[in-house]
Amino acid sequence: MSENFKPHLFVKNVHSSQDYTTPPGPPIKSILPERDRETHGKFILSSLNEIWEAYSQEFLQKSEAGIPVKDGEYITFFGAEKQLLELDSLSSDGAKLLNVKTNFENKSQIATLYIPESKKEKLLGKIEKYIGEITDKGLPKNQPLVEKIEAIRKSTVEFIWSSAYEYMPKEERLWCELWLAINESEIDAKREQLNYICKLLGIHISEISTIFPERVIINVKLNYNQLVELIFSIGEIAEIRRAEELNSFWLGQTIINREHWIESAVNNVQFEDTNSFISILDSGINNGHLLIKEGLLDGDRLTVNENWGKNDSGHNGHGTSMAGIALYGNLSKILENNSHLIIKHRLESIKVLPPNGIENELDLWHYVTKDAVSIATVNNPDYKRIYCMAITGKNQNDFGKPSTWSAYLDDIVFGEDHTDKKIFVVSAGNVREEDDYLNYPESNLNLSIESPAQAWNVITIGAFTEKILPNANTVANKFELSPYSRTSSSWGNFWPIKPEVVFEGGNLEKLQDGGINYNEDLDVISTSTNSSVNAFSRFNATSAATAFASNFLAKLRDVYPNAWPETLRALMIHSSSWSEGMINQFQIDLRKIRDKQKLLRTVGYGIPNLEKAIECKSNYLTFISEEIIQPYKLDGTIKTNNIHYYEFPWPSEILANLGAVDVTLRVTLSYYIEPNPGDKGYSTKYSYQSCALKFILIDPTEDFENFKIRTNRINIENLKEELGVDKLSDGDYDKMKDTRWFLGADTVFKGSVHSNYWKGSAAEIAVCNKLAVFPLASGWWKQLKKQNKYNSQLRYSLVVSIETPENSTDIYTSIANQVQIQNTTEVVFLI
Repeated sequence: MSENFKPHLFVKNVHSSQDYTTPPGPPIKSILPERDRETHGKFILSSLNEIWEAYSQEFLQKSEAGIPVKDGEYITFFGAEKQLLELDSLSSDGAKLLNVKTNFENKSQIATLYIPESKKEKLLGKIEKYIGEITDKGLPKNQPLVEKIEAIRKSTVEFIWSSAYEYMPKEERLWCELWLAINESEIDAKREQLNYICKLLGIHISEISTIFPERVIINVKLNYNQLVELIFSIGEIAEIRRAEELNSFWLGQTIINREHWIESAVNNVQFEDTNSFISILDSGINNGHLLIKEGLLDGDRLTVNENWGKNDSGHNGHGTSMAGIALYGNLSKILENNSHLIIKHRLESIKVLPPNGIENELDLWHYVTKDAVSIATVNNPDYKRIYCMAITGKNQNDFGKPSTWSAYLDDIVFGEDHTDKKIFVVSAGNVREEDDYLNYPESNLNLSIESPAQAWNVITIGAFTEKILPNANTVANKFELSPYSRTSSSWGNFWPIKPEVVFEGGNLEKLQDGGINYNEDLDVISTSTNSSVNAFSRFNATSAATAFASNFLAKLRDVYPNAWPETLRALMIHSSSWSEGMINQFQIDLRKIRDKQKLLRTVGYGIPNLEKAIECKSNYLTFISEEIIQPYKLDGTIKTNNIHYYEFPWPSEILANLGAVDVTLRVTLSYYIEPNPGDKGYSTKYSYQSCALKFILIDPTEDFENFKIRTNRINIENLKEELGVDKLSDGDYDKMKDTRWFLGADTVFKGSVHSNYWKGSAAEIAVCNKLAVFPLASGWWKQLKKQNKYNSQLRYSLVVSIETPENSTDIYTSIANQVQIQNTTEVVFLI
């Protein structure tokens, strides 16, 4: 580290914790559809009765034929236009909510429930009360429940199928996932029942069960007719999805023979002893290559199946190509540069792909991934790992909805406890067809990120490119989206922002005749699996980008070895920005939030800057806080528990003296969620995430006490009692909207990492050193009392930076002089 190195400031004791209750928002009026009470009530009642009459006939017929029949019925409720169904009321009294879908044409909900026959009278009774009884206010009983329902229908397979309809089995038997709406205590009984029925129907069933808080997943191999028979025979199937299958890798690789570079490069590289590792889950890695040999020892080559071996066999040497970039980064520059290089991380290889010619009948990729992580942990429990996986699935274009694989990844990263958190980079998936390259970039916007890259806790890596040709046309211009990269542009806005960041992924040549050429000068150079013949390989797409990302994080961890995984993720994203090429390519009007939302879902937060991620400058000051919050508590009911108020040491006087000079204040909040998958809609009670956190920045016009009053109902109630104030002013609501943020007040609060910045005057930012971090009342830890998670604690990392124009002033030294430098970690702590 250079003598002028300015580390980020890891701060402690700069926040206070207070009991927290969500402040009131502006009143929201709900307008119900206009209904003739008797006509509508009788229509809904009649629809239900017809379903139960048909069920009784089916039960009798099947029973007489000796065929098992479920003990209830799947029923689908269609909501009225622009109405949210009363899901809590529908799913009470023994009914189980299975899945919730959205009709985007009329902005309505479609909910499928399983109602045991023994519980049918409960819902029928509610509708009868709507028709015949009124409340004390003179309104029909259960009015919102009934009037928001447009129609009711007996469910078919199509309403339980959750993957794209094109992937539904037809005549051929295919592996599918049954998502059962049961808990862990019910598994044995349900499996016994399912085994019997599958044997009777000739359906192949997997012996493995995948368990989540409210869903158990079992794989079956069946065709369409068997699928129909299965839902006649067994209840509580919440969803049926196509099982994960792997995509073939798109590498476009040929070999470049430049072996004369290797000897000098090897002599210039020094590997330090370290416990910092990049663990690559791939096709194996051949460590006989001179450039890899010292960075990957034999004892660090592992496999999930001993019969496959540990070498990189097949798959075009994908694993070994990943290794070269993960170990060195830009290998071309290293080969061309004759200077000494110290590498402070090493590689670990976990072979998760079978050799060519070996196929598994059913690949449970979520289990393979979990096994890989477990094997590595057992082999070397003391390693600090950055997990790197450039493998994606097909048949799962679910536009952001969690898959089994992605939910398992979220669970792996979340870990068993606070000491078991991980950092995982995953490729976004590739555009593969030449017709799609010719339709660039529209095809990239239409082709969705592939499973498991929709996982909330991982860093999903897309690709941009700097590579162009001096005397030929390329598909992408410099610093634009790579032609290979998929996006989340087609996803609903409530899903996480993916990819979070982009790295180099290569480009394509555009020929004069309109065709495409895979020009080697537009690819990335890496290590070849067959080094005795050719030392280097061509590599590209989001696989290359993901390897670059892992190298970036390893270099970051080299500097901050004790930083939490949540912090490393935050620093990578916090350092990122959009290139002018990206902004111009998609004609982004930076004054319009919608345009910026579009670019976020194309290239994420942009291209990471390693220098910014690693260190401060005289004009760039970064604070990092690693803290634990208990979001909820049990007090009769489960309520929000704590809010953290921060007051950072701030170069206020220096900033005030700069006056109207533009200064950038950026905030990034990173934490991991515990997943609860299932297609139950994105309503509060049925949230996928365990907890959601948010930050709010103080306004330049308010003091700390008023800020606390505005952000916490408890403080509002205290103020009402002391001063007689009974409600927030319109101005306070305007502050909650907070139009200062470049990406909009609420745009970034998706997923589990949130980053935004404000470019304001130095005088304004001089007084904005206070912010709050608090939980939303939307996590399943709060809503699902039976899971006993209300006392759970959540780690988070908060990164806050100030940046002034270069050479304007020194804002770092005045703060750094206040702190004690701990040389053992090369990190500055504020005491």
